[in-house]
Amino acid sequence: MEYFLIKGHFHVVGYSPDGDSLMFEANDPKMWDKVLTEHREIFTEKLEAGKGSVQLRLQGLDALETHYGPTPVPPPKDMAGKTFAKAEKPKAGNYKQPETFGELATEKLLSYLGVASTEWGSKFGAKWVKSVTVKASKVTYDKKNEDKLEGYVIVNDMDMKGRPLSWVFGGTTSTADGSNLSTTEVAAKIKTSGNYKLIATGMVYPYFFMTLAAKLRQKLIDGYKNAKRQKMGVWSVDKTLEGIELDKRSQLTDEYLIFPYLFRRIIKHQFQRQNDAYYEAVKAKKAFQASETDIFLSSFFDDTNPYVFLIAERDFVRLDAIVEVSKTNFKLLTDPGNIVFLS
Repeated sequence: MEYFLIKGHFHVVGYSPDGDSLMFEANDPKMWDKVLTEHREIFTEKLEAGKGSVQLRLQGLDALETHYGPTPVPPPKDMAGKTFAKAEKPKAGNYKQPETFGELATEKLLSYLGVASTEWGSKFGAKWVKSVTVKASKVTYDKKNEDKLEGYVIVNDMDMKGRPLSWVFGGTTSTADGSNLSTTEVAAKIKTSGNYKLIATGMVYPYFFMTLAAKLRQKLIDGYKNAKRQKMGVWSVDKTLEGIELDKRSQLTDEYLIFPYLFRRIIKHQFQRQNDAYYEAVKAKKAFQASETDIFLSSFFDDTNPYVFLIAERDFVRLDAIVEVSKTNFKLLTDPGNIVFLS
């Protein structure tokens, strides 16, 4: 596995950073060419659209959702373009989990990168950074892409959305820009990364994919287990393993804290079922309006039931083997840090 160190600046003003993603501009854009990826085309599109800045996805982490919207659901082939005046098409919405720890994770990441204070703006449910004051210089920036927070990233791939899967570091390094690092060299630096600091303080959940080397994954697991053992951050209130009884969606957005991956799955599934009902109403020419309470747990695995790898068991299982679901109950049967997702 080849890892590359890329120097540059993080940008937050005018954007909506969170605990596992933010914008980055490389000092030398040609350094991105070193990263081997199947998602080069979409990355290049995003890089050009961002005028040299691109959104990163922090490796190994899953922060609480602060603005999640499920992807649009395409209509059945026989319903394309068809509508009915009394049937209201479901809106994707902008969903968040209970706010406290999502905001704390963002604050901790920005502080690590050198931000002393942040002013946020909001409108129509969306939030963005209006200005930041930098610790070292005490200068306040309020214009997009002028807040150059010096740092670097270590990258070995990009996700399907064209986001470099990154270990993020604030400050400078004597290592040359574009250096090729071994897995062992990356492992030696992980404890100084923003990724590790977030997971080791319980601000985020572990979120591992097959592309993450076991040696690097174990570093994060060590930090995560210590935070969980001490009930730090999210682990003081998390309900994923304890299980929850749900009868309305607002319990997920305002009350219970669960593994963000499962939160997204529930919201996405709800949106799919609401769209199914909408198209059935259009076909039958009946009135329809999506309920804000339905969560459709009993059909949770109807859309997809992917394989995952369990680290302790050294085995592949379907998701339904580790997620217990009934009409109103939801529970994860294995530790989030024991799961490796295949895609």
